[in-house]
Amino acid sequence: MTKLTNTIIASALLSTAMWAMPAFAADPGSANAGNGESMRDVTSGDYKPGRAKPIAPPKLTEDEASRAAPLTDEATAVKSYGIVGRSADGKDIKIDPSETLKGLVIKEMNAPADGQKSGDTGLTGGEEAGRQVFGTDDREQIKNTKTYPFTAIGYLEGKSKTGFGSCSATLIGPRTVLTAAHCLYSHEDKAWLEDILFVPGLNGNTADDAPFGAFTYESAYILQGFVDNYQGYYGSVILWDLGIVTLKQDVGTNLGWLGYANYEDLGDFTANIVGYPGDKPMGTMWKATCEVRAEHIAAEYFQYDCDTFPGSSGSSVYAYDNGAKQRVITGVNVAESPDANTAVRLNAVNVQWINSLYK
Repeated sequence: MTKLTNTIIASALLSTAMWAMPAFAADPGSANAGNGESMRDVTSGDYKPGRAKPIAPPKLTEDEASRAAPLTDEATAVKSYGIVGRSADGKDIKIDPSETLKGLVIKEMNAPADGQKSGDTGLTGGEEAGRQVFGTDDREQIKNTKTYPFTAIGYLEGKSKTGFGSCSATLIGPRTVLTAAHCLYSHEDKAWLEDILFVPGLNGNTADDAPFGAFTYESAYILQGFVDNYQGYYGSVILWDLGIVTLKQDVGTNLGWLGYANYEDLGDFTANIVGYPGDKPMGTMWKATCEVRAEHIAAEYFQYDCDTFPGSSGSSVYAYDNGAKQRVITGVNVAESPDANTAVRLNAVNVQWINSLYK
């Protein structure tokens, strides 16, 4: 992967102001280390190692990025933050944006431009932070996946028309898993992936390497804009590439979950990306750590030179909040571009959208 340059793509996105929500809500949004008790789902039995191929992250070209500006039509923008979903039994779900979410979308659209802050955010890599050596592969394998926060991070797979595909995902609540929309819905097929499974703490290529079992889903959700605004190229929908999976079983009470929040003045911070890259041995968990600079942070997404690979899509980009003493997700890894990898930012609107689906 090439190094991050000083020019963030889609500079038009920088003109959108960022609106704050509290750094941590009592619930949802706060991290939880779980109760430490072992658990295993004895009902699924559907996980078959090796059947899935890593889902490649969409490639965001410079030309596409220049066309990826936020919507200017108020009605279309509000509609984009509606919820579309599919239940495990094949029922379509559609939920209009709440009044709170509508207000946030409109407020953000009408906000004056505001320069990005570069001050100390209090976000570090925490215990996950490792050395950063540009130009080489500095990813580190997580060999003990039975400790928090790695118990809350998992392998996600689903079945498309062409077979099973895999991504990475993170527990953010008892039954709520955060990932990328393109891990749940295929524009090429114009269809949802089915038979979605979440395998927390997977640590190898056999079923016995799933220490807590594989968990079936109740429903999957994405932003309506990811479907409605697609114009034949990924840059037209990158801003809405977020997905939520609701599991049938309460997994987080035992295994824990990560926090998530919007930081209004998100500046320089140390990011961790933990997931299941396809260029490593199947089913093994890997961590990348890198610095995210304020000049590469836009209102809707940010960029970095953390090393990723197909299979890393949907991984949370998280940091350790020294003030709150919690690990906090600030974005979701979604795309590649010539100079960087890209995360959808958990800004105020996206946080409110996630809150509406939290279980």
